[in-house]
Amino acid sequence: MNKIVLINNDNEGIAKGENLLNTNDFFKELTEIMEDKRFSNFFEKWFTTLGEIKVTVIYMKLYNELKKKWKMLTDEELDKKINIFIIWNMMREKNMNKFTISTIMDSLENKNIDIFQELKNFIQINDKT
Repeated sequence: MNKIVLINNDNEGIAKGENLLNTNDFFKELTEIMEDKRFSNFFEKWFTTLGEIKVTVIYMKLYNELKKKWKMLTDEELDKKINIFIIWNMMREKNMNKFTISTIMDSLENKNIDIFQELKNFIQINDKT
């Protein structure tokens, strides 16, 4: 049964909201980032259409995955300038762009996909041609 819950008393809403923020990590973190001015501005600028949302999430995921992989391989932090340069190079080449987007989207649906193994396989196949 679907029903909309209306709260008649502001104090009741505040108390229930506070309880949610204290007991639900997702809602707590959501409010923290949405109240952050830098993220809020980013959100307003780049999360306007479903297409932009997908592209932005793909770039965010790739950025994060590159950082984690770099740290694992070198035990050092990946400089953001190098990270962006790598992403820019990957995304400007048509075949790599399509494959990277597809692989990131697949990894978002199936957490068992190793993005870097997939990219390595793709590069090896393309190097042979």
